[in-house]
Amino acid sequence: MAKQGALKELIHSLEKSEKRYVSLFTNLQSGDKQYLNVFKAIDKGYPENIETGGSDLAVTKHYLGKLILKSLKSFTEGKTRHSELLHLLLEIEILFQKELYDLCQTKIKKGKAIAINYESFNLLLEFLHWEKRVINSLPKSSNRQAVGEVVRKEREVLALLNNLHEYHAFVEELMTSDLLDLKKMEHYRNHHLLKSTSEAKSFAALVLFYHLKYILFTVTNNSPEGLKVLAELIALMEEQPHRIKENPEGYLTTLHNLMGMMLYNKETDAALTVLNKIREIPEKYGLKKQSYILRMFVKTYNVELELYRDLKDWSRAENLMAEITHLIQTHVIPNNYLLSFYYQFGYIHFQLSEYSASLVSINKILNTNFGDERTDLQTYARFLFLMIHFELGNITLLRYAVDNTRRFLKKRRGAPFSFEKELLKFFSKLSLSPRHKYPSLFEKLSVTLFRHHTEDQRSNILDYLDFESWLAKHLDKSLV
Repeated sequence: MAKQGALKELIHSLEKSEKRYVSLFTNLQSGDKQYLNVFKAIDKGYPENIETGGSDLAVTKHYLGKLILKSLKSFTEGKTRHSELLHLLLEIEILFQKELYDLCQTKIKKGKAIAINYESFNLLLEFLHWEKRVINSLPKSSNRQAVGEVVRKEREVLALLNNLHEYHAFVEELMTSDLLDLKKMEHYRNHHLLKSTSEAKSFAALVLFYHLKYILFTVTNNSPEGLKVLAELIALMEEQPHRIKENPEGYLTTLHNLMGMMLYNKETDAALTVLNKIREIPEKYGLKKQSYILRMFVKTYNVELELYRDLKDWSRAENLMAEITHLIQTHVIPNNYLLSFYYQFGYIHFQLSEYSASLVSINKILNTNFGDERTDLQTYARFLFLMIHFELGNITLLRYAVDNTRRFLKKRRGAPFSFEKELLKFFSKLSLSPRHKYPSLFEKLSVTLFRHHTEDQRSNILDYLDFESWLAKHLDKSLV
């Protein structure tokens, strides 16, 4: 494996069942199995330059990489329709070389049926290619007519591919255009490919037809039509359950788009219905718990928790946090979602005045190296950390926490934003001031916090951490 660190990436991408199969597969190999020590060491997180008992590490790693890929090819054989078709093509080639033409034709017929059912047009052309070769190798009774029929079918498949390519090219053109140019978007809406569903000559093209419509309705703020198009697309997909089982990503994306649009329109109950529909997919379509399915579940939990947080529905938020905590304890959660969960836990506990519990969650962010992952949340976590310590009465800790926050901001982007400067100045003064000075400090911050920010910027910041409600609470206390 040429790329530095490629072997490590490959091994760490393996699921438990795949690792187990790799071990079983390698046990069938003959000769020295020193490469297994390298495999186990890298899997446990040791560096790739681990000693291998005197053998050449580069050669061992190269052999191990090839062996892992070889075992994965065996492991995944026939598990998807695509891999089944590839395997059939290999069998056809072997049978053809042995001149077993009847068996070839049986395999070709099976492959064509699967390729047509799943619209694997490129591979369908491969089966048609072998069909012509087999026909031309048979006695010459009616070969010309049979070959002509295959050629006609090839033309039909190429036309379908060309039509699908047009839709893909349209998507690419649209996504690289200025989506804020409403005149241009209106021009795209009148594109000949979007005149009617009859322009799309295959199921895959029809999906892109609806996807394009959805994008154009969204960027032109036509939410009702956007929702209608998504509903039609979902209904279309659900008429083809075998396609969802084979490739659920498109269906998932469409459901997430629908849920996002409903949340934007404040249709909370409808959005939660779609969210539950997403969670039912693995059981409904018999999908195994692969890594992308886990990510799908994690994303729905993150969206639902954000929704309860925005609604200030703390009761449902607390119940969901218990579910998410169990998920974190039993699965490997991607860092971006793990960071989001910890932040939201900390924020919700803070809103419930459960400051010690809030501190536990925020400390998980501060004490973990998340690198450049979600630096926005890492930043807000540090300001929430300051607020928590103030509520806990840990005033002496504030000056050190302020310095740490300032260093973090300087390292990440050179200088803090205007509102961050005001907050750092505020907490620094709090740490040095007697208690009776607090009300005047809160009063001043309420005036200066967002004075250099637009209303949109202020609203976006408060979506992460509602500084204004916190200030208002302490200003109200000072009036009592």
